Amino acid sequence: MKISRRVAPLAILLSVGGLGACASRQPAPEAQAAKPASAKPASVVQSTEGGFSVALPGPVSEERRSQLTDVGEVTLHTFIAVRPESDTAYYVSYTDFPAAAVSQAKPSDVVSRASLGALEALGATGVSSKPLTLEGFPGWEVEGVSGPRRLRGRFYLVGPRLYQQLLLHPEGKPPQDAEGFFESFRLDPQVAAMLSGAQRS
Repeated sequence: MKISRRVAPLAILLSVGGLGACASRQPAPEAQAAKPASAKPASVVQSTEGGFSVALPGPVSEERRSQLTDVGEVTLHTFIAVRPESDTAYYVSYTDFPAAAVSQAKPSDVVSRASLGALEALGATGVSSKPLTLEGFPGWEVEGVSGPRRLRGRFYLVGPRLYQQLLLHPEGKPPQDAEGFFESFRLDPQVAAMLSGAQRS
């Protein structure tokens, strides 16, 4: 199974000013306060449908779009938070692939290919890559450089669902909440169990 690079439209992250057309989720009151970028607290975004929660600085834009992949058309669900003043963007997405297609591939291959697709989509050169796990599910972490920007991403495969967690920021200037963003990602146990069952059936 191949994951098309079109499933990771990182161009969205590059156009910091182009998010106005996205449907915005109301941020928590503390995220609306006028504070320096490094001091803005993150609020927990919980997607019942997506089966995950993650800490993102507000405001958060949510979007759905159809994507053509090597295994057919899928729907990409994205959650994006941007800090224009620091040229930093946070991106979380999930995509459901046909269970039959995913079952034919090695899970570690799926997530590693997805990470390569993210680097390609941004025109980035990879600088590090390693496997990881999330609550027993296979994952992959990658870092890359594209001109003056650095990309860090984590990819997880839960049954037929691919989760992507990406951070884009100026080289040498990671946001203070970078680790908090990545470590805050959690799966809904009931959804994870349902997805695992869908792949086995």
